[in-house]
Amino acid sequence: NRDTVRALDVCCGSGCIGISFMLCRRAEGHEKDMVTLLDISQDAVTLADTNNRQLQADCRVIQSDLFSNVEGRYNIIMSNPPYIRHDDISDLMEEVRDFEPWLALDGGASGLDFYDRIIRKAGDYLYDEGELLFEIGYDQFEDIRRLLVDAGYTDIACIKDYAELDRIVTARWMNR
Repeated sequence: NRDTVRALDVCCGSGCIGISFMLCRRAEGHEKDMVTLLDISQDAVTLADTNNRQLQADCRVIQSDLFSNVEGRYNIIMSNPPYIRHDDISDLMEEVRDFEPWLALDGGASGLDFYDRIIRKAGDYLYDEGELLFEIGYDQFEDIRRLLVDAGYTDIACIKDYAELDRIVTARWMNR
């Protein structure tokens, strides 16, 4: 509901989440928003930048290992990080397993490595009452909720996808 939003898309991949957010906000008349897309992969950054330019989204695109090259604070940090358990990657559908970069899939032994890292650092980059949003695996909500509670986030909620599976987690940060 803010007139102007600063948003950060961490592990942006092709940029679809951050770019879509920016274009939707602009369609609603929010011309002063700033969205930054970041990824560790140079290939992902190049693709996100290409998509950004083709769609005239006017997002900023940077290469960064999570928050290493991030400055300032944001109202929203969103992420679809790698969340597949390392041992489950070989069981994925062929079109995912054989064509997606493993870097974009491998969430470590538990699938929670990136959630844990992002949750622990995001508070340093969120304004008071800023929101953290994640795409998650269908069976990860309770584990991620615990990480968020332990880090001091509030208003934790889960949104289901069209198949009625847990898919998005939202949480609010209160600066102390």
